[in-house]
Amino acid sequence: AVEIMNIAAEMFRVLTKINKKYGMQFQIRVGVHTGPVIAGVIGVKKFAYDVWGNAVNTASRMESHGRPGFIHLSEEMYHLVMDMPGFQYTGPETSPIKGLGLMTTYLAKPM
Repeated sequence: AVEIMNIAAEMFRVLTKINKKYGMQFQIRVGVHTGPVIAGVIGVKKFAYDVWGNAVNTASRMESHGRPGFIHLSEEMYHLVMDMPGFQYTGPETSPIKGLGLMTTYLAKPM
């Protein structure tokens, strides 16, 4: 959980540098959840590595329902990282999440 948050924070840092260097205003949003997944290689001639599972779908929903400039966390993920320094946390919010119903979620902003 900590490594995922560090990766997300690095994504925001790199994007800030790119925006400054090229005078752009790109924004990203990140969604994070935790849970079991199935992973594997698919294909016969052209191989692709993929990951499946409810945790992947939930993380995708966190991203698509998130806000630019923030990491949208499921409640389960928030409880794993809530004491992690380097982030400003807001929430909880109860939001309707497509395909999942009402969920309690949190936002994190790298500092």
